[in-house]
Amino acid sequence: MPTTTIHRINDRFDQAFRGLSMEVPSAEVRQLAMLVYQCMEAKTRTYHAAFHVLALCEDMQPIQVLAALFHDVVLYQVDDGVPACVSALLENVMHHEPAALRLLEIAPDDQALALCVDIFGFHPGQHLSPRHGMNEFLSAVVAVRLLQAHLSAPQLIAIVACIELTIPFRAPDARGHSAAQRLAQRVQARCTKLTPAVFDSDPSSAAFVKTTVINAVDLANRDVTGFVEASPEYCLINSMLLVEESLMPRAASDKSSLSAYRGALLGMDTFLSHLSPVWVGQSFEGHPDANQVVQMQATARQNITFVRDYLAAVLSSVAILEALARSAGTRVAMAVSFLGMHCAEEARFASPAARSMFNGQLHQLLKTGLEAQENPGLSPLPLAACIYRCLGQEGTLLTLQQARQMFAGMLTPRAFLQSLDQNVVCAVIRNTAEMDASHKAALLALEHSLYSVVQ
Repeated sequence: MPTTTIHRINDRFDQAFRGLSMEVPSAEVRQLAMLVYQCMEAKTRTYHAAFHVLALCEDMQPIQVLAALFHDVVLYQVDDGVPACVSALLENVMHHEPAALRLLEIAPDDQALALCVDIFGFHPGQHLSPRHGMNEFLSAVVAVRLLQAHLSAPQLIAIVACIELTIPFRAPDARGHSAAQRLAQRVQARCTKLTPAVFDSDPSSAAFVKTTVINAVDLANRDVTGFVEASPEYCLINSMLLVEESLMPRAASDKSSLSAYRGALLGMDTFLSHLSPVWVGQSFEGHPDANQVVQMQATARQNITFVRDYLAAVLSSVAILEALARSAGTRVAMAVSFLGMHCAEEARFASPAARSMFNGQLHQLLKTGLEAQENPGLSPLPLAACIYRCLGQEGTLLTLQQARQMFAGMLTPRAFLQSLDQNVVCAVIRNTAEMDASHKAALLALEHSLYSVVQ
């Protein structure tokens, strides 16, 4: 058991409680640390793991640390349900229906659930969706039910507000209000509900709302730092970890197939294609300042473009392998590891034109991968690097357009292959034939049939 990770989580809890002048028994602190560890280190997690929450805690205030530790304990669609260690804490919260979860009525004495419903703006009877805060909401309920014996009502409000604003990538509403502005309105309403006379007359209450939302903004921006602050390589690592995480609930045999892998890649690319850089970072009443907001948006735009270019290169390679399998009559579920095979003929047929029109940084990442300290990093994909360099940036994007038609059934695999550069297809066939001896004859026969007339 990696006790160092548990110890780090335990230390974060202990420091946060001490920072709030709360004396929580060490045995209870250890129980909280173990619960968070069990949720975050589940086998289904690759990105939303302990390294992620621990990174969020760096240089944060105690309320933000407690929110960070709890904000991802529930990841329903990845963990295939609620983690067993928190299931008892979520009893009488939602009803499991065939295609969704439905929020139940709130018991009169359930102040924890009532608080979370108010801050999230939810209502009993509504269906909960992972895209609209379901995981964050359930995580917040867990946090409040575990912490309410030790923290004050304002502290609990602040923690729930921090968790709520980690719901990412939300556009302004019909009135032009941002997610942070909407959160401020709900925090104010909750405070008014608790102590209307005090809130209406005490300026410090309004200051509490502002401080609470600004702290939530800081945590939310830290949560998406891979988009708004980090280098394109770091953003890419996070994105690919999310792709891998999305594959985890599938059966192992399905996960290893190219069709499942490209489905996850296409899902990420489709998501990024609709993601406005303006929606990534949060701000509230001049925090961060205007220059910082502009810089965050510019960085997000650059990183989104880089990740999509990487996905285009990998998807083009996946499409070629899938088309070869389907055209040769071999298994479509060819191993994803084929993407990592050596492409021996790259230097011979990469044209000068293509060589001058590809992103060298992207090509190097595909070819050699990238190691990371806190997570698995990026694996080398030499075959994808070969194809990307040979096609060039523009050719790769055109290949992806054709591939999407094949995936949609609008273009046959054979027609897709014949639409590509013959040298590229032949090089992939020969390399694949060497790696997959059982289908070598079928692959070489396919090469002959594709190009025997066009010699």
